[in-house]
Amino acid sequence: MSQSSTLYVGMDVHKESIAVAYVATDHDAEVISLGTFGTRPCDIDPLIRQLQSKATHLVFVSAAGPCGSWLSRYLTKKDDVCWVVAPSLMPKKAGDRVTTDRRDARQWARRMRSGDLPPV
Repeated sequence: MSQSSTLYVGMDVHKESIAVAYVATDHDAEVISLGTFGTRPCDIDPLIRQLQSKATHLVFVSAAGPCGSWLSRYLTKKDDVCWVVAPSLMPKKAGDRVTTDRRDARQWARRMRSGDLPPV
């Protein structure tokens, strides 16, 4: 993958794990799932370094909730952009009730790139 200017990183944050996916600014770029990571700062730092090697600017997005508030503050302290979005504002198709961590992280990244998500 060539060096992109911006990566949109979707995170589905839970108490024990964080599912992470990212997508580049290019419209034809596909969403890539990185898997799950731990919830400690020492687990997040290698992730940030890995993503910074792919792009010069990172934009993180996660759902508002009790488990992700520390992550938003942590990323903001590191001078990264971190949007927190209300889960109820995620557009859903009728009858689309299946949610998995990986699928949600991919949706957050894709919707952030398209500009469909307003921050809280």
